[in-house]
Amino acid sequence: MSFILKIPSKTRLILGLSLTVLGILSLFILDNYDTGFLGGFLSGILLGTGIGLVITCKQKSN
Repeated sequence: MSFILKIPSKTRLILGLSLTVLGILSLFILDNYDTGFLGGFLSGILLGTGIGLVITCKQKSN
């Protein structure tokens, strides 16, 4: 996880928010269309990464 902390905090926040929005949009697409396993997998990856980046935006690297 130390490579995530090497990204500047402002960049982590912006990237995290944009990935979270993309994840939520992909959940709506997943709900309306049959995308199968890959659609759900990519949606989970986007949401998990986005939320993780937003949570760690205030932490400083060592």
